[in-house]
Amino acid sequence: MSEPQPPPFPFTRETTIRIDEHGAFHHDGQPVTHPGLARAFASWLDVDPESGRYILKNSINWAFVTVDDAPLVARAARAEGDDLVLELSDGSSEKLDVASLRVEPGDVPYCDVRGGKLPAKLLPGAAFALFEWLGDREAPRVARGEGARRRG
Repeated sequence: MSEPQPPPFPFTRETTIRIDEHGAFHHDGQPVTHPGLARAFASWLDVDPESGRYILKNSINWAFVTVDDAPLVARAARAEGDDLVLELSDGSSEKLDVASLRVEPGDVPYCDVRGGKLPAKLLPGAAFALFEWLGDREAPRVARGEGARRRG
């Protein structure tokens, strides 16, 4: 009887999966072009409670992911009554938590989503909708400056 051989690679939770500043996924330096896979990855985003790093976590396993900016992006937004609803990169829609709104250098807005668990960057379409929605409303108190993003 022969001895069991070690696996051909060390077990690790590190990956070459990366999310760029526009919310697009890349693997081994190549863009993930399948829309269903990109949506699935985005829906699996979470935070590792021990390290605070971003992870992809599904019902089977989890692994670390590199995030260049914010893990989620709002691609669009629409007014619904008194609320602004964000269309997120994971395919979900969520009301803007105005209290979490902040502006980074370059006047780029960010907010927290998924109950405050993850930051999201508002891409230009969503940002324009936000500014239009704000219109004549009393401006919310907004954090400004470097470091306003969480775990960026």
